[in-house]
Amino acid sequence: MAYLAVSDLTFTYHGAAAPVLTGCDLSVGEGEFLLVVGPSGCGKTTLLRTLKPALAPYGETTGTITLDGAPLDQLSPRDAATLIGFVGQDPERQTVTDTVFAEIAFGLESTGVEGALIAGRVAEAAGFLGISHLASRKISELSGGEKQLVNLAAALALRPRLLLLDEPVARLDPPAKLRFLSAVRRINEEAGVTVILVCHDTEELFPAVDRVAMMENGAIKSILPPREFVRKAQNGDLPFVPTVPRIWLLSGGTGEPPLSVREGRAWLKETIRATPENVPEKGDAPTGKEEFLSARYLWFRYGRNAPDVVANLSCSLSAGEILAVLGPNGAGKTTLLKLLAGILRPVAGTIRYEGKKGLPKAGRNAISYLPQDPALLFASDTVREELDEMTGGDPDGAAKIEKLVARLSLGGLLDSHPYDLSGGEQTRLAIAKLLLLSPRVLLLDEPTAGLDPVAKTDLSTLLRELANEGCGMIVATHDLTFAAETADCAAAFFNATLTSPADTFRFFSANRFYTTQAVRLTRDLTRVCLTADEAVAALRKAEGGTP
Repeated sequence: MAYLAVSDLTFTYHGAAAPVLTGCDLSVGEGEFLLVVGPSGCGKTTLLRTLKPALAPYGETTGTITLDGAPLDQLSPRDAATLIGFVGQDPERQTVTDTVFAEIAFGLESTGVEGALIAGRVAEAAGFLGISHLASRKISELSGGEKQLVNLAAALALRPRLLLLDEPVARLDPPAKLRFLSAVRRINEEAGVTVILVCHDTEELFPAVDRVAMMENGAIKSILPPREFVRKAQNGDLPFVPTVPRIWLLSGGTGEPPLSVREGRAWLKETIRATPENVPEKGDAPTGKEEFLSARYLWFRYGRNAPDVVANLSCSLSAGEILAVLGPNGAGKTTLLKLLAGILRPVAGTIRYEGKKGLPKAGRNAISYLPQDPALLFASDTVREELDEMTGGDPDGAAKIEKLVARLSLGGLLDSHPYDLSGGEQTRLAIAKLLLLSPRVLLLDEPTAGLDPVAKTDLSTLLRELANEGCGMIVATHDLTFAAETADCAAAFFNATLTSPADTFRFFSANRFYTTQAVRLTRDLTRVCLTADEAVAALRKAEGGTP
């Protein structure tokens, strides 16, 4: 008997014209680690929240859900809170207290655990996840990755038997993401907790999970072991296959699909017959394009006695150039974008726009800023009203909206409330609003958070099109593959300033760890490739085929 069984589940949000979940069936064994993938808006988050009674969305539900043989809706509130843990994608929105200890203890206190036992349960959960040293720290002082581990510890302290994770690493830098996923794997393997993880970024997950569920149009389309998922991947499934097995699949690999870089390199050594190419590094030659935005010797801190967040930083952006700014959570990437957008004022240093000191007034044909939380840009009741707001007085406004709605797949959402959209849909709406201002400079803070792989590819294509039209962009991101595919150059934010600025190829090919899966796979075996498509082309060429 399945530990969790979902049968013919259909759910419609209150007031919605169509259901989000349509006859959804799911069976999960006790102790299983299940990965759920699928396009933005297909119902993944709604499904997870339906499995957590306290977070269940408001609307009409039909079908049945059982947990360990008992109907889910018959669990007492206390049992539902303790047996089922939940961690979402935004670390900031899940914390309710001031300190780490209080945050982990909050659920225990709320469910009536004896006071004498609480400290021991907090210590156990924090120790298991390696965050005991954070116990006395304030939540506000933690990085995004640390906050997510605290959220995970708070769920773990309740000793759940089912752990639901909704894009928990979407806002984390690569090292923090690995630490979080490693902790989840330990919870699954060492504590036997059943885990259901919704995640668009599958790079490190296929070797860890038992099965992969593909969700589409509100229902589970397939549930397969990872290697079987790779072998049977068709057009719609392919974007959700991680880089290494995707390269194997697209290059006509035989045998068992490799799921990790180690397995991929072993397969590649047996497959490739050519010696590595010596590819000359690209230079950082001047582009000759007009310099739109520049900063010289910027300094900034949040308070007189606070540490410097930006120190002696200089950078520049030319017309049509895309600069990727990378670095850990809390390094200062968002602060830099806010300085360049005029939201914050530097303590020292100068910012120039089109050669003149200072920044232009916010508005059309100037600088537009996308915050990490796109919902901050929403103030209307429908998507349609949000878009109409941006084109007041523009005679071509309706045509521009129609074009962007089609380009960003917003057509079926025009009458929805912006807050009812999925995270990826909110990001697409926010980008559409900014593009209706025809900006000359775009500052994007984590634009791929919550986007599925197809939407990421579409966004990358859109940004390249805007760059070809002369728009300059600075993109702060944790998504190394997106940066490698999209940006012209990259720089790392470290020690309060930008370090190692270089063209994208030089930046990523020079790194051993802070780089893409394709670079790790191909280094020293063939031409260094930044992306899966480049690696497939190199393999075909090495085997005498057509690149």
